[in-house]
Order: sequence, then C-alpha cells, then structure tokens
Amino acid sequence: MAIDSCILDRPGKTAQMQSPAATAQTSNPLNLLAYVHLRNIHGSTGAGRTARQIVEHLGKRSDIHMRILADAGDQRRILPLVQAPWTGYRYHTFSADTSRQQARWFWLDHPKAETFWEDARLVYCTAESYVPVAKARLAVTAHDAGYFENGAHHRDAGYWKQRLKWRLLFQKLSKRVDLFHTVSEFSASRLAHFFPEIASRIRCVHNGVTPHFFAPVTDAGRIFLSESGLGTRQFVLVPGGLHFRKNAELILEASRVLLERFPDLVIAVVNHSHPCYIAQAESLGERFRLLGFVSDEALHACYSAAQLVWFPSRYEGFGLPVVEAMACGTAVVASDSSSIPEIAGAAALLVDPSQMDAHVEAVSTLLTNDQWRQHYAELGKDRSKQFTWDKSAADLKQHFDGLL
Repeated sequence: MAIDSCILDRPGKTAQMQSPAATAQTSNPLNLLAYVHLRNIHGSTGAGRTARQIVEHLGKRSDIHMRILADAGDQRRILPLVQAPWTGYRYHTFSADTSRQQARWFWLDHPKAETFWEDARLVYCTAESYVPVAKARLAVTAHDAGYFENGAHHRDAGYWKQRLKWRLLFQKLSKRVDLFHTVSEFSASRLAHFFPEIASRIRCVHNGVTPHFFAPVTDAGRIFLSESGLGTRQFVLVPGGLHFRKNAELILEASRVLLERFPDLVIAVVNHSHPCYIAQAESLGERFRLLGFVSDEALHACYSAAQLVWFPSRYEGFGLPVVEAMACGTAVVASDSSSIPEIAGAAALLVDPSQMDAHVEAVSTLLTNDQWRQHYAELGKDRSKQFTWDKSAADLKQHFDGLL
C-alpha cells in the first residue's frame, strides 16, 4: 500500500508543510522534548538500541534544543550506567512508575507535556507510547505491526494481552499523533494496512548502524572471544536469541543437521532465549552455545570473528543484526521475508524462513565456498555504509520541521 506524502492535521490545529530549503534556513533550534524509556537503553537490543541511538544523534545537532522526559527512578538508576552523553542532558521527570504514568496519560490525557516544559514545540515518543500535548506537535516511533500479523508471534495468553494493549494504544494514537515514524517501508505499509486512518501521517526513516560496529574490534571484545572459547573456533553466529519470532524451531532443527555435517563447527547464539527452547538447545551438545546477552564490545567481536551470521527471522520491522554484521565485514544468511529484503538488498543470501533445508544449504554453501563468502562480505560492507544514525537523525529532523 502506497504511503501518502502529506500529513493529516490534528483537529483544531493548522499545519503547513515547509520545503527542506525553507526549514534549513530556520535560525532558532527546535525545542524537542523526547520521551525515553530509560530502562530500555542500557544493555539494549532492537527497539532499545534504536531509541538510544536516535536520541543521541538528534541531541548532537545544532538545530535541536533537546530535553528528556523520563521516569525519575529510571533516571537515578540508569544514568550512572550509561554515562555521557546521557548525564549531560537536561531532564524533566515524573515520580510515578512508567507504567502508572503511561496509564494516566492514556486514560486522563493529563498532565500535558507542556506541564513539564512549557516551551516544547514538538514531543517525540521514541517508542510506541503516548504523551498528551496542548499546543506542541506529537511524533511517535512505531517499529512494526508484528502483533497484528499472522505468524509473527506465538499466540499464547501473553500474546493476546499484548495485542489488545497495542490495539487500544494505536486507536488512541490515531486520534492524537501528528507524525508516525517507522523504520522501514515494509513497516510503513503494514501499519497503514492495519490502521489506514494514519497512512498519510507515516514517515519512513531507516535505522542506522551503531558507529562502533564500523571500527576495529576492541581488546575487551578479543578477551570475550578467548574466554568464551570462540577465539580459535570456526563458528556461525545467530543473533537475536531463540524465540518464536526469530524462528527458533527452524534454527534448532537446522543446527542439528549442520553440526553433523561440519564436525568442527560451533553455532553460537547471542541474546536472551525463551525458556521453552533451552532443553532442546542443550540437547544439541557443547557445540551449540547459548551465550545470552553480551556487551556491545563482545557482540562486535562475535560479528567480526564469525564465519557468517545467520538470521532466519520470521518477522522484522527493520533487522538491525543484518546491517550490524555487514558493517563488521561478515557475510549474512537471512530470511527473504518482512523488512529484511529491503534492508539487505542483494548484499545477503536470503532464504524462505519456512524452508529448513534451504537454510541448511545456504549456510553450508558459505561455509565451504570462500569466494562466495567473501563476495557477500564485501557487498555487505558497502551496503552497511548507507545506514548511519547521523543520516537517520537528519532525515527525522526534516520530517519534524515539516510539522512546524
């Protein structure tokens, strides 16, 4: 579904779209109040990493005067862990727990954002959430429509509870939000499909690659490889952990075949895994390793040292591991579904996420063919340079300017 290029006005407001040339000549910085779930930016992956990076890169811009709206308890707990630049930002905080404050905003539309900073011109929710405004414009990041899709999540009781929560939230947002930022054209089309009333307010700005993935591996990263026993081993890296959405069943079934086919191979899985998959993972033996959550330095080292990165996810709104691996110069095998073809282009070997045998053969091909593996590594390295957080922040700022 095509996304309209205009932005719908919120009732009672008059918005005029400005050209990029006109907005570039604006002399006064934009007063931007960014609502951030601070608890999600430390030790973060996926949406948490996206929120952290986009805020940091918006905060670097001279045409933005940014302040942070956050949970006071999270501010005290998280800032000592993340340090600069977060310790240098100016904060407006609320004393209630995040969940309680969000419920208050959702049901009461109170207090308004201007209660915290009366000069805010634009309020930006860095993840799917709602902050009521009086006069300021409101922008929200919506990463994907996964909870409304068939086959993206395992449909247990938790799924239905979360789906209802998101349905109510999007119904609220559809009436209040001036701009929906999402991270891929795929996500834009799917959000517009499920919520056609917001289609004209959706803007796509791709995620970037965290800058250190373009740099050499650190000493801390090399130490991690050595201590984890991966330093001298041939291994395939599986980012994202074992979850239904990440195609855990296929990963486990295909890994059994790959480990039999390649007696010296190790398959290393990083990030948290759902408990229901642990026993089956352990049954594969010591060459199938669940490393859990690892630091950015360790993840960087794993990406760089792996023979290849294997990401057979069922459903992604963007697919950060694909471009992170590419930035590290490592070949990628991934799914040909959801946003991944848009993000990977021709720079990864893409396979149907429902075809276990095809994934086995794709991984096997790159393990045994140095020329093909190097081919995809070089293509990926070049493609990853298109995805920078500086560009993401610049594009998002241009969309913000169009509201004012």
